Parts: sequence; structure tokens; C-alpha cells
Amino acid sequence: MRRINYILLLLLLFMGMTTFLYQVREEREQQYLSHTATLLNTTYQASLERYAMAMDTFFTSVRRHPEAIPLFLKGMQSPEPEQAELRQQLYKLLQPQFRDLIVRGIRQWQFHRRDGSSYLRMHAPAAFDDNLLSVRPSLQMLQTQPIQRYGFEAGRLFIGFRFIHPLFRQGALVGSMENGVSFRELSQDLAKLAPDQAFLFLLKRSTVESILFSDTRQYFQSSPLSDDYLLDQRSLADIQNAPLPLQALQQQMIAASLDHELAQGEPFSLALFHQNLGYSATFIPVLNFAQETDGYILALHSAPILTSIQWDFYRSTGISLVVICLLGWLVLNLLRQRQLTQSQAQRLDSIGQAVGEGIYVLDPQGRTLYVNEAATRLTGFNADKLMQGNLHNLLHSHENNAQLTLSECPIFVTALNGATYEADEQFRTRTGELIPVVVTSRPLMEEGQVTGVVTVFRDISERKEHERRLEELATTDPLTGLSNRRAFLERLSEELQLIHRLQHASTLLMIDFDHFKAINDRYGHHAGDQVLKHFAQIARDCLRQTDMLGRMGGEEFAILLPGTNLDGASHLAEMLRERMETSPTSLDGGEIAMTLSIGLTALTTHDHSPSDVLNRADKALYQAKDQGRNRVVST
Repeated sequence: MRRINYILLLLLLFMGMTTFLYQVREEREQQYLSHTATLLNTTYQASLERYAMAMDTFFTSVRRHPEAIPLFLKGMQSPEPEQAELRQQLYKLLQPQFRDLIVRGIRQWQFHRRDGSSYLRMHAPAAFDDNLLSVRPSLQMLQTQPIQRYGFEAGRLFIGFRFIHPLFRQGALVGSMENGVSFRELSQDLAKLAPDQAFLFLLKRSTVESILFSDTRQYFQSSPLSDDYLLDQRSLADIQNAPLPLQALQQQMIAASLDHELAQGEPFSLALFHQNLGYSATFIPVLNFAQETDGYILALHSAPILTSIQWDFYRSTGISLVVICLLGWLVLNLLRQRQLTQSQAQRLDSIGQAVGEGIYVLDPQGRTLYVNEAATRLTGFNADKLMQGNLHNLLHSHENNAQLTLSECPIFVTALNGATYEADEQFRTRTGELIPVVVTSRPLMEEGQVTGVVTVFRDISERKEHERRLEELATTDPLTGLSNRRAFLERLSEELQLIHRLQHASTLLMIDFDHFKAINDRYGHHAGDQVLKHFAQIARDCLRQTDMLGRMGGEEFAILLPGTNLDGASHLAEMLRERMETSPTSLDGGEIAMTLSIGLTALTTHDHSPSDVLNRADKALYQAKDQGRNRVVST
């Protein structure tokens, strides 16, 4: 019977350990997957922002072209056939710029009239005058709110990311300019930023079937992952040669039933395994102009960390079985596994970065070409102020020299000379407050020439505050708020150097509570903590600002009295001892009386290290203890 009970106990222990290890595995996987989704979403948003910033700069260059916009306006106001001739002139005029766009992967460029009809497609100049307003929400939004915007949108022939800029004449909307980047181009851009990943494109079935022409629909097939989505076959063809077991991974995603996750419209990741190797499938929502999910970017890549996590689980389970059978190794193995789990969890927690950088673009003369919303949020200035004012004078505050001109500003000049500038700086907000930022500025290149400076900055106030707190934690006793042993010894070492140089008088006091253990045993450690804090307050009231009080450990304290000889220190020590003796610690359950034993010693030029002084003060303290406690002894 005992043998059966023993076997059952071992089985229960093994089952409990297996359950625990499985939960640890799940937690580590979820942490990794969460970081993976965050990193990919950050990469995707950064890629879109890069295109948006490039399109803003390109639009600015077109708008400033002396002939382009006048030709466009004149053509819209002219009758046929003069309009056709003007349209052809505009097409020929902009051909060089369009070829540059194609080289950069931007193959869609179109001008619209005010009513939403197409005036000129640079990518298809023979197709024009068709009204797009009924099938293009972006143009509908432009009618009611004529501002530049970008987002994903499915047209009748083109599916991709559109960047729309309104055109005004005398304050009135007269048309718009649009550039488009296909998913294929964006996926190639993402592949450069994340070269180890393969990208697929899932589009909502309702979007495809309600808008696309039949010729374009042929590129989409039903997605096995969800009936509500179609798979872009072109993206599938692009990754056929990727070193991934696509069929096996697809079957696992089908088995996972992703309809609920896809309906949420949030980034998420899955852990997949094939032949004991880990893979990650990350879904990034693609938002249209109305900020609704029209599709997903699916990124697949090998994930050695998931493989490691799985093998750690198998290995840990086997080790646990052996250890449980041997009994003697149980505690040691549990501690080792827990430490391993915690260290790996900490490494996973360090993966990823938040994205919320401010961005602004200056031309070579320092005029502001572009600022993003984050820049206005971080600085407090509205966009008009940053665009129309001198942005350098508004924001930049250089350390040790706040009066640098733009031509002397390293943030601007370094990038203007073709190099990259990265450093911690301070920016001034609208209220005059200085905030710490990390700044990266790069040259904006066009046809081999620097045409401006792009600056990205991020508020690092939290990081600076965190560093200050870490420094405080490293030098402060958390219970009493006094200096800890490390900080006290550093101050004592500095005082010894002054003694050797100036030869003035200074004294060290070592303080210990009498029968402190009895307090903890009788009243509990909480009461003991209250006594220590009570003493710390009494001691602070007795000391000067130049004196230093520190907790050396447990109930042992030390006081450094710069510029004070033994007589003065003895007087202070007696006063401190008497106050502690006559001022018991008040608790809810009553009062606790305590006495102190204090040892004093003077710092001398013969002391070469803090330990020399501490040893003498400790000896004096032990003499006070030996002589009956509650007294002051100097040596």
C-alpha cells in the first residue's frame, strides 16, 4: 500500500511539474510572440511613414514646379480638344519625375479634378475622365475634409497604399494629386527591413468583390485561413522559393481557427512548429482611410527562439522525471528551472521599442517643409507655428551654448553635409520647458544632391528619470531613506582625502541598538522597522546639513561629522543617545523603548582607507557594549 501511495505521489509531483513547465513555456511563447507582433507592426508603420514623408516631399516639389500646377489648372478649365493637348503637355513635362518615382517603386501617379474624376494618370495616360468618387472613399473624404492623408484602398484596378494631397487655388479645392504604392512594393521594402521574413497579403472578400474589375479579381483566391478573406496570389508567388514549409505552416494556421483574431483588427502572432523547428506567423492589420481593417499582412519567418523554448520544455520535463525519481535532486532542479525561466523571461522582456518619434524636414535654407503630429504633440507647438516660424530657434537648445545659429547647429549642419547626426539633446516646448530628447538627423537626397534635412526625435524624459531613480536606489537605504553602506563609504573615502590635504578634524560615529533582536522576536520585524525609522528621524534632527548619516546594515548606523573633533562628536553622541533613550517608538500596541551603544573615532592622516577608520570605530562600539551598553565610548 505504501509503495502504491509513493508511486501515486511521484506521479502527482510529475504531473504538477509538467503542468508548471507547460505554463512557463506558454508564457515565454506569448511574450516572444507579442514582441514579434510589436516589432513587425513598428517596421510596417515606419515603412509607411517613410513613403508618406517621401510623398510629402515629392508633392512639395511638384507644387513648386513653375509649370506643372498651372498646366493642370488650365487644362481642367479648357474645352476639348485643347484640354487633350494640355493634358499631353503635362504628361510630357512630368515624365522625368515619374521615371524617378518608378525607380523608387512608386508606379501610380494620378491627378483628379474637384469632382473626383480622373484628369491624368501618369501610369496610364490613355485612361481619363472616369469618375472615381463612387468607388473611392479617400476622394469622398477629400470632398468634406480636404487635407493630405494616406492609407490602404482597393480601387477597380489597383490595390495598395495611396497618398493623396489636395490642390487649392485661392483657398478653394480644385483637385488632388495621388501616388500609390502596391503591396508588392511595400513587401519588398519590408523585406529589406526584415530580410528573414516572407510576406503574404490577405484582403477582405467584401472589398474585392464589391470594387475590383474581374481582370484584377483573378489575382485573388479564397484564403484557407478564413472565408472572409482572399489571398493575393502574387504575394504567394513571390515567396514560393522562400526556405519555409509553407504547406505545413498553412495547415497549422487553418487548424488554429483564426476568424475571431482576424475580426479584432489588432496585430497578433502565432507559434507554429514543423519537424521540431519553430516558426512565427504574424498578422498586421492594414487600415483603410476610415481606419477600418481591409486586410492583413501575414509575415512568416523561422523563429529559433520558439524552437529553443520547445526543446527547453521537452528537456525540462525529462529532467524533472529523473529528478523526481531520485528525490534528492528535486529542490535543486526546481530552483534551477525557475532561475532559467526568469532569466529567459527578462531577455524576452527587453525585446522591442515603442514608436512615437517626432519628425520634421527642413530645406537647405532651414525652412520647414514638413512636421508630423508627434512633433506637435511632443513640443506643444501647433503645426502652423512650426511650419511658418523658425523651427530651429523655437526648438533647439544646445548644451552650454543656447545661442547657436542654424548654420552652427550640429543637428542641421551635419546632415546638410551628407552625414548622419545622432545624440541626446534638449528641445524647448511651447511653455519654455526643456525636455531631453534623442535626435537623429539624416540628409534628404534627390538625384545625388542634399535637398533637405530629416530629423527624428523622441522624448526620453522617462529614461532620464529612470536613470535618476536607479542612481537613488543604488545609494539609498529603502527602509530609512538614509545613505546606504556603499554611498557612506564613498563619502568617507572623500573625507579621508580632504583630511590628508587639509588636515582638519573629522569624526566617525558607529551606532548599534542594544538588544535589537529582542524587539524583532517580541514585536515582529515590522516593529523593528518602525524603531529604525524612528531613530533615523531623531538623528536627522540632531545633525547639520554637512553631516552624513548612513545605515551600514541591519540595526547598525554610522555618522560622519566633517570639521568636528572628538569633544564635539562626543557631545552630539550623548545628545543622540539621551534622545533615543527618552523618546520611545510609538506603535498601535504601545511604546517601545530602546537604547544605543555608540563608538567614536577621529579620522587621521594615518588612515589610508575607510576600513582603517571603521575598524577603530567598531572597537569603540564593542567596548561600549562590553561596558554595559547605553553609552558612548571613543578611541
